Amino acid sequence: METLTFRRKDMADLLLSLNGQLGKSPLAILQDIWRIQHERDLEQGKSMTAFLGTTLPSLFEKMIKSAIKPAFSLSDIVALGAQVEFTHFSVTSIQNWVKRDFKELIGQPEDGKKYSLQQVALFFIIEDLRSALDYDSIRKMLTIVFGSTIGELKQGVTPLDFYSAYAELYEVLDERYKNYSGTRQDFITKWDQMLDEAAHEFAIRRCPATGREGQEVLKNAIHVSIIAVHTASFNSLARRYVNGMVFLHDFK
Repeated sequence: METLTFRRKDMADLLLSLNGQLGKSPLAILQDIWRIQHERDLEQGKSMTAFLGTTLPSLFEKMIKSAIKPAFSLSDIVALGAQVEFTHFSVTSIQNWVKRDFKELIGQPEDGKKYSLQQVALFFIIEDLRSALDYDSIRKMLTIVFGSTIGELKQGVTPLDFYSAYAELYEVLDERYKNYSGTRQDFITKWDQMLDEAAHEFAIRRCPATGREGQEVLKNAIHVSIIAVHTASFNSLARRYVNGMVFLHDFK
């Protein structure tokens, strides 16, 4: 069975839709994601065969059928996060986050034992950042961006809006790099310069009311987050190569 894989932008759009911030329904978002990954099957008239071969978590069925803004258990968050490319969620890890590592930042479940969409976005942000940063650095960075709790909104941006911002920018960077000149030619410095400029543009456009200092904070946070996502992608690629080497060694 095939698993439906989400880009971060796809997941951000789904969460925004569930939060009532997009014109599309959660079902329409899921349909778009599935359609893009099965264009050839659709062209060949094999849409039903392709759908039956796709595994969807039961959580998605609840999203499709319910018009109520959902709340998520830790198991739900892991199931949802596991659909995102380059992630490695586990229930044990996020249990440690809420009990110890990020207890104050995440806060208590907002609906009984279940977490809100903003808290879910914060889990996803932490998962991305831990590819490149230690937990203490993550806590310090997110406290600067969001305050000591997500209800404080220190820079006037929610975790979901922040996740959506760097998820969207991550998807357009490759195309932007092809047409980017910059003042430096070595790959790393040129890419970093381009990313800094793009993050600055995003911070101004997404949060015009935060002022220069707040925009600088958001620019740097977006910059770091995108580097972390790229780090996660390279780590994932390295693991795949090692797994391939082990599997194919003395293969008969």
